[in-house]
Formats: sequence, C-alpha cells, structure tokens
Amino acid sequence: MNPQTCKDCGVSEGQLHKSGCDMERCPFCGNQLISCDCCYEHLGFNPDNLPTNIYENGLTDKLAEKWIDILNNKGRVPCIIYPNLCGRCGKLWPNFFMVDDKEWEKYIEISARDKVLCRECYDEIKQLINNGKQNE
Repeated sequence: MNPQTCKDCGVSEGQLHKSGCDMERCPFCGNQLISCDCCYEHLGFNPDNLPTNIYENGLTDKLAEKWIDILNNKGRVPCIIYPNLCGRCGKLWPNFFMVDDKEWEKYIEISARDKVLCRECYDEIKQLINNGKQNE
C-alpha cells in the first residue's frame, strides 16, 4: 500500500490537513471546510446575518482559535484520497472534460448525472442514443 499525498497541502494520507487546505472536509457537514458555514453556526452566529466586522474581515483570532478547538473536539477529518472512477467502465482517474448542461441532460440519465464518466464512455453513450433514435 502506497499512501498518496494531498495535492493542496502535501500531507500524507492518514494525517490531518494543514490549516486552510482546500481539500479538508468539515467534520460537521462533510463539505469543504474552508467554504462551509459550520464555523459561524457553531460559534453562535447566523450565517445569513453575520456581524459586519466578521462578514468583511473574517473571524477574529480569538474566534478562529475557538473554532479550531471546536473542530479538534469534534475530530478533524484526516486526508484520505478517494479516486475518481468512471461510473460506467470503472476506469481509474479518467481525464475530466466538459459538455454543456443541456447536452449532459440529453444523454445521461437522471440517476447517473452526478457520476464521473470517461470521455470514451460518454461518446459511446451519445452514439448509442443517437443510433437508437435513427432506428425508430
């Protein structure tokens, strides 16, 4: 087993991310820690109506320390790299590509729209559907 490293902060799998890492997950909601609102909620603020000084400048040093204590008491989420797999063929770490939303919705069934697809599988699905419509 070869542990990988976080592409943002460089820690090895199993270690805690460095402070401010884009890849660290929130132990409360599971979303990206640096962009979720859990810090405000757990510090007693309404995220939709923050005090002006916090809205404009972020947490004070004292509040940031309190938030770190809250995170540590909850248990921070260690770095574990979960690979991207094509949802159809299982290809490991497929290259990402973009299609517009209308095209994605036309060819990818609702239950699979949140999955990663490799380009080869996407093109095959698109061809199968287009050929199927020609045979109607």
